[in-house]
Amino acid sequence: MKKWIIVSVVVLVAVAAAVAFFALRGNKSAGPQNKPKVTERPRAKRGNRVRRGPQAVQERGLKNGKSESGAVKVAKKKPTFVLDDDDEANLNEEQRKTIEAIRAALDDEDRKTVLKLVNGLQKSPEWPDGIPKSIKLAAIEALGWFGSSCLPELAGFLADADGEVVEAAIERYEEMLGDFDLSDRERANILVEASKIINDADAMDSMMFELNNMRHSVAVDTIKRLMAEGNAATRSVLSENVESYTGEEGLDSPEKLDEWYEQNPDDEDDEEFYGGTKGDVEDSQ
Repeated sequence: MKKWIIVSVVVLVAVAAAVAFFALRGNKSAGPQNKPKVTERPRAKRGNRVRRGPQAVQERGLKNGKSESGAVKVAKKKPTFVLDDDDEANLNEEQRKTIEAIRAALDDEDRKTVLKLVNGLQKSPEWPDGIPKSIKLAAIEALGWFGSSCLPELAGFLADADGEVVEAAIERYEEMLGDFDLSDRERANILVEASKIINDADAMDSMMFELNNMRHSVAVDTIKRLMAEGNAATRSVLSENVESYTGEEGLDSPEKLDEWYEQNPDDEDDEEFYGGTKGDVEDSQ
């Protein structure tokens, strides 16, 4: 009987000690009752971003197929430059050779030859008005296929008198910005370069959506560059896009942007999200 009494007492003491411990722990977590409440600012656009890095390559590989070694290879369709009868009839022999040379260089994935051909067009006495639109459009398509390394040559078409040529060049810029494999820093450089030479405010407004695909530090730096280097068309739509990205009005100076970034720093995993996938794809091939 005494044994059971002793056991019961021990159990009761243990339960009481446990209750006291958790009560004290709870009070410590709560902290002082007069501690000021901190409202954390929402991290801008985090829910809308596109995941990059190795996981993104893996996901895209499941969509496009993988080799036995697990390497991911994403097919990229080359332009064909099929001309209608009227366009073909308006080309002289030398111009036909130019189109064929562009096609051949694309088949061989020869970027240097494409750049040489385009530079030759842009430096010819007939440039720009004497060059048929069909050749300009073919050159733009070829430059766009090779990507951001051809930006200087692509920019040469943005001042063309033909609106269709300008629109085609702008579309290639937009395609480059949307390249899945780009890092946010590469994306930022394309956007800033576009902001200096594209005079279409609607096009720049559309391109600035790519701020959402940049980590906060890169986006803030890009906005500062757009403020300093962007043309009038860029500046006319910049404040609206800054407000959309940050969720705040009036961030119209580098100092205010820095203050915002102090409250919204990068996440630890942002390099994985925004670092691009070119290296991952190339290494796997």
